Amino acid sequence: MRKIYSSNDRGEMRYQHRETVTDATSAPLGMPNDGNDRLVVVSPGVVAGDTCRIEFTASSAAAIENSTATWVAWSLGNVTALSSLVFSGRVTALRLVSVGIGTWEVSA
Repeated sequence: MRKIYSSNDRGEMRYQHRETVTDATSAPLGMPNDGNDRLVVVSPGVVAGDTCRIEFTASSAAAIENSTATWVAWSLGNVTALSSLVFSGRVTALRLVSVGIGTWEVSA
């Protein structure tokens, strides 16, 4: 499971990730347990039939690593146009599922 953290000039932890996936499910992206909301933006490719969705889990890191985590599709389902959603609460990891090309960005 990947984790990407950085801190700003005030010592606050920030989180940002951008990735493009083609006809695949991305590796899980671990979320820090800091209580912040996560903005997720997805952009499917421009070819007819390109779709993508975000899946999230509240399963433990061990379950994610052992491929036994329970994944839930976000409420927007499979999207064919630029879409975004804010995740609040206990989300331990996110992943992108794409048919065709899909790009996702996560920030907090």
